[in-house]
Amino acid sequence: MEYKRNIYLFLIFDFLTNLSPLSFIYALFLKQQNMSLTQIGFIISVYQISKLIFEVPSGVFSDKYGRKTCAYIGQVSLIVFLISTLITRSYNSFLLISIIRGISFAFLSGTADCIFSESILKCFPDKMDYYMGIDKILFYCSIGLSSIIGGFLARYSYATVFYFDVAIQIICFIFIFIFKETRMFNNNQIKEPKECFRFFRGFDFFNYKVIYLILLPAILAICFLPYEDYYSVLLKSHNITENVIGFMFSCVMFSQSVFGICAQKINSKLGYDFSVRKLPFIIVTLFIIMSIFQGHILLSWLLYVCCASLMSINNISYNSCLQKSIEDTNRGTILSLRSLLIAITGMLISPLVGHFSDIYGFSTTFLCCGMICLSLLFITSILAKKI
Repeated sequence: MEYKRNIYLFLIFDFLTNLSPLSFIYALFLKQQNMSLTQIGFIISVYQISKLIFEVPSGVFSDKYGRKTCAYIGQVSLIVFLISTLITRSYNSFLLISIIRGISFAFLSGTADCIFSESILKCFPDKMDYYMGIDKILFYCSIGLSSIIGGFLARYSYATVFYFDVAIQIICFIFIFIFKETRMFNNNQIKEPKECFRFFRGFDFFNYKVIYLILLPAILAICFLPYEDYYSVLLKSHNITENVIGFMFSCVMFSQSVFGICAQKINSKLGYDFSVRKLPFIIVTLFIIMSIFQGHILLSWLLYVCCASLMSINNISYNSCLQKSIEDTNRGTILSLRSLLIAITGMLISPLVGHFSDIYGFSTTFLCCGMICLSLLFITSILAKKI
């Protein structure tokens, strides 16, 4: 029953931790500090490089020493990053503390998911889709609410946004104490430091389904990672105020929560082959159309809502499909490997998008991202002929 309690505690924890307005106001905050889009791109890139370095080691650390220990490190790092960002003002300092942000994400990304998914598998293995759907709905609602709060607070002071964020993350830190550890092991199971390399030697590189599932988020990140990073700056360049930006972004998130409810029904009727393998083509095609009409704020925003809604169905289906396809013993490592590939994508794409947006504008830059993403989707879908 303690694992059942984990499920409900995690849903509250995930809602609170995603109530952070950081992702919404971070680029705007850096822009307010007189950073160019190219500089913002490099700051984000350092964050992604830090994630890249620590992702797989953090997953191995989680598999070896437990989920909660890993979560403690990640949550403390996040609080340190928020406080440091609030008090610093120089470009070099922002680069330095982005490393701390990367450490935080690396140690929290797969760990929290492991606690949730392993608790479900121990209690209700046949209800993975159901609980994953609830989690995603709460996730999008939380993000949507955070953008409204962030937009409202940012109209008065960006510092107030950070104070709010620090308070929320301290509460989340307390939640970690309450979780019951889900990674059960004894001394005979403690692996040697070389286990990371042994994992890669033992991995079935001909399991195209798992390889596709690991690669898919990184491919979609080529489009949506930089778009989410720069979206608030893009809207601000059209003289839209922070509270209106927050409302527009919240509508995107709330639409994702509504469409997330449909994921389980779609999977039961059409299967993962549609929601995980075919749906990304539709999403990226809409993204390309959205990029073409980027100068028309209302039309591009409506297309963004459509993209985000379909992404919600894909994300819920994808996470459920992946969790069912991997074992507990290397779950943390595989989830960290997935995040590592996303970090590589972000490390490469963020500074390039910032630089080319400074030169050619957002529309042309995002159009190129969409075409690259569509090409890679076509190649990888050939590998996974059926999910």
